Amino acid sequence: MKKKLFGAVVAPVSILGLTFALGLGTTAFGTPGGGEPQQSQDDSVINTLDVTTEIPVAPWCGWYVSGGPDGDITLVPADGAPTTYTGEEIALTATADENTAYVGPGDGQTSQGADSDCSWFTEGNKYGARYDVESSGYQFTASTISNLDDDEMDFAANDLNPLIITNTGIEDCLAEGFETNPTAEIKQGNTSTTPWTVPTASVNNTNFCQWSAKYEIKIPSHMSPTYGNITYRWTGPTLTHTLVIPETQP
Repeated sequence: MKKKLFGAVVAPVSILGLTFALGLGTTAFGTPGGGEPQQSQDDSVINTLDVTTEIPVAPWCGWYVSGGPDGDITLVPADGAPTTYTGEEIALTATADENTAYVGPGDGQTSQGADSDCSWFTEGNKYGARYDVESSGYQFTASTISNLDDDEMDFAANDLNPLIITNTGIEDCLAEGFETNPTAEIKQGNTSTTPWTVPTASVNNTNFCQWSAKYEIKIPSHMSPTYGNITYRWTGPTLTHTLVIPETQP
């Protein structure tokens, strides 16, 4: 009996690798396919800007004062007073040149400025001012115009007859913060006085005042001159006028 042989013929089979295009830019086996890597996560400088500005800064506010020149002030008999000494009291008076005191950016102002002319910048920078008068003494010494001294006709400013200093025109400045002293006077035991003050709390950018100092004193009665029929001259103390800042100075 013949045995039948059954042969199995195995045909070669091709195994085809399949690839899928997934948009990854590489093959399934990770082989580079010519694409781009993910964006770098490094920061990118857009630009560099230096921030600047230019703004004008206002001038500083400060206190300034102007007045007449140094010199003499001559007292004359007041209206209605005797003009010749006969032993009766003679009231004397004189009004000095006009003064101007103000807050502003500099000296030389003759009228009130605007709020924008200057600045204190903060409230804490503000300071007030006061007007002081300092006297070299309180005696009035007499002599004739021919320079003959006469002690009998000397007199002193005292409690009964002080040298009174008032401020003509200061009443127009009350709204500007100027506080006047109605009892400003020079006399024995008091050779300095303060005719007006502007406190710090009343200071702004435009405080302004124009005034004239008025002086008053009397030639006392019942003095007996050594010489008659001649003109006498009385020479009083020297008065120094000062703007004091700040007003709180001793």
